[in-house]
Amino acid sequence: MKIIIPKKFLNTVEEILKNNNAYSISIIEPLKTSIDNGIIITCNAEAKDAEKIVLELKKLGLGEKGHGSVTIMPANITFSCREEGMASTSLSPLELYYKAKTMVKITKNVLIKVVLASIMGVIGLIEHNIPTLIGAMIIAPLVDTVMGSAIGTVLGNRELFIQGMKKELLCSGIVIVCAFIPSLFFVSKELVLQYLSETSIILSAIVAIIAGISGGMSIASGKEYEIIGVTIDVSILIPALLMGMALATMDMNLIYITFILLIINIILLDVGGYIGLKYKVGKVDKTTFKKSSA
Repeated sequence: MKIIIPKKFLNTVEEILKNNNAYSISIIEPLKTSIDNGIIITCNAEAKDAEKIVLELKKLGLGEKGHGSVTIMPANITFSCREEGMASTSLSPLELYYKAKTMVKITKNVLIKVVLASIMGVIGLIEHNIPTLIGAMIIAPLVDTVMGSAIGTVLGNRELFIQGMKKELLCSGIVIVCAFIPSLFFVSKELVLQYLSETSIILSAIVAIIAGISGGMSIASGKEYEIIGVTIDVSILIPALLMGMALATMDMNLIYITFILLIINIILLDVGGYIGLKYKVGKVDKTTFKKSSA
């Protein structure tokens, strides 16, 4: 569905969509619409739900002259305002806000992917298997955990930032636990020491901040960021796996070093994300988003 509405109806329409099982909801601030101060909402819904949505929107007067329009398209047809030249190539603060609201959600699919990536990743470290490690980083959905909190910081939305950090810490904790259990049987202190001896905290920190900046710029540009997300996964997944492995050795020195490495990388990823987003978005009226509920 493609819905064009006056901006003042955004929150009301969003509630209608969510209450009627709409999904993949996206908010776009176009350069120009058929109505003043209009925005475009795209979403997917089953036929029966779409019918209910249309009826509720009509009650608001949407679809009448000067009050927007509702277009229903087959699911196999995609619509992109940016490809059509109707919207800026960069996301607006409002678009970023609604994107971040999706990014900070903790869903069953996200948790399953984190567990699978963690198991695959620890096997890759134990066997020194680089292709397996790369596969784990592709699977891991950790880029959203970092960028969600960074967007919250840029927009001045405290609740969004906190939700993003909660997801970030939860996912890191899951990785640590998933690495800890098999490491009790297959990992030695010498193996962890070997990896740490090959790891420079300074160089790791540089990679983390560069990954964060690149991720922030890609998201703010409205581009696909999955490939850049792999570098973000490197900066969280590997340190978290190493910490789980260190915990299995019960060596406090190794646990301390891996913990510091993980915390530094998490902080620098968020800092880098903030820098990249701020560079692309510019000045933001934070009062608008402080009043918003994430």
